[in-house]
Amino acid sequence: MHTSITDGRLRDKLVDVERKLVDRAADLALFLAFDRPQRVVERPGLERAYFAQRCLSDAQIEQMITAFRSIGAYVELIEGDLHLMEALASGHLQSIDRELKVIYGGIEGGIAPGGFEPGRKALVPAVADAYGVTCTNSNAYACALGRHKFHYFTILRSLGVRAPRVWHYHPAEGWVQGMSPEQGTKVIVKSTYESWAVGVTDDSVFVADKHCGERVASIAETIGQPVTVQEFVAGAEVCVPILGLPELVVTPPVEIILAKAPGDANSFMTVTDNLTQGEIGYRRFDRGAELDEQLAGAARATFEILELKAFGRIDFRIDERDRAWVIDVGVSPGTARQSSATFSLAQLGFDHAAFLRVVVAATLASREALT
Repeated sequence: MHTSITDGRLRDKLVDVERKLVDRAADLALFLAFDRPQRVVERPGLERAYFAQRCLSDAQIEQMITAFRSIGAYVELIEGDLHLMEALASGHLQSIDRELKVIYGGIEGGIAPGGFEPGRKALVPAVADAYGVTCTNSNAYACALGRHKFHYFTILRSLGVRAPRVWHYHPAEGWVQGMSPEQGTKVIVKSTYESWAVGVTDDSVFVADKHCGERVASIAETIGQPVTVQEFVAGAEVCVPILGLPELVVTPPVEIILAKAPGDANSFMTVTDNLTQGEIGYRRFDRGAELDEQLAGAARATFEILELKAFGRIDFRIDERDRAWVIDVGVSPGTARQSSATFSLAQLGFDHAAFLRVVVAATLASREALT
């Protein structure tokens, strides 16, 4: 395989940053900030975004706890944004006698009653920064921007990144600036603020016609939030994780394989696929050094333009001419055993626990706090 030499160099870089974290484990206090499924009882509106299903399970949280306690770090689970703010305001987090304090920001929903307000992903890093505590991955600005598909795609396209055209539809105001896809354009409708393909169903991809506005309005109404309508690009869907150490390190690209349609260039992931065991699989994407370089260059450019930090994931479609199109951005990529980023790092020899430690190590290294 043509990437073997690169793999060795990548592995060395990541082994080095993880070793530095392990060496300072006695100085590390890690606070895992995650929502729990019962929050849906408090805010029924969250059901429309499959909130409970997207929460980490007890087993997944235990895996994270074990990955860090096993090296001697202090680890504490904090359930929900309000409990996190209380822990900071009361001084509890600051009272833990460890030099390196890190909040793992795994909270999806914000403090709005329905949980759908834009920018809610920025809450945890903003509050952490106010109290002088490091939060994993990106800052509040990047988290807010990276969870508004229409805005960040508009920026990326304006700065020369190859990305599909996008239009924005708001349930209350209709099409932004009155602009909608031309008839005959094949599109995919995505929720503007969500991840996990929330809002994407088998009916989300279609060719725009005179009924396009009605179809888009129906999808927006179903999920209760604005939607981004993106020109559909057929081809392999590829995920490219990227870490800032602080130099940018791109790990092996990973192709998504859907059990329902393996090898189908027109297939696409729905929220049901994400929630169905065994539906999504991965394999290393390898079509030669030239395409690898194209993916890496576009991933780095996207990461830098959106001012991401530490750890992110850029998703692509590869068209019939082997052109890579950015189709999505993950400001807080999934870290479960079944995630694309876990699979990518596994290609370099990292087990799941070591991968989790690399993510936290990158958070500290990107801020020059890991020496």
